[in-house]
Amino acid sequence: MILQNHNTNLGSIEISSEVIEVIASIAVEETKGVHSLQNNFASGNIEKIGKKFRGRGVKVETKDDQIHIAIYVVLSTDRNVHSVAERIQENVKQAVNDMLEVKVNETNVHIVNIIK
Repeated sequence: MILQNHNTNLGSIEISSEVIEVIASIAVEETKGVHSLQNNFASGNIEKIGKKFRGRGVKVETKDDQIHIAIYVVLSTDRNVHSVAERIQENVKQAVNDMLEVKVNETNVHIVNIIK
């Protein structure tokens, strides 16, 4: 799926959803209080055949040229859940904007578990 298409004098630039998933997953993993991203069925099977899947736990959807990101995360204990979720949202939006100059319209954080 192609998310954004920029036309320049030299040609066009297309950004795929997988690129945004990778950037978002890195931003989430760098957030203090995050234990890990939640694996899904596809990422688990891809990793079994030897390829590292960096976008695990992140789902990117586009609707009417708007980007919506869903993040499934496991948090560490002894953290304020609400503030960690807000930091995740801020980090993801900033990382995608800084690297791709693309605005994220919505970032939803789904807390799957809290681990000691």
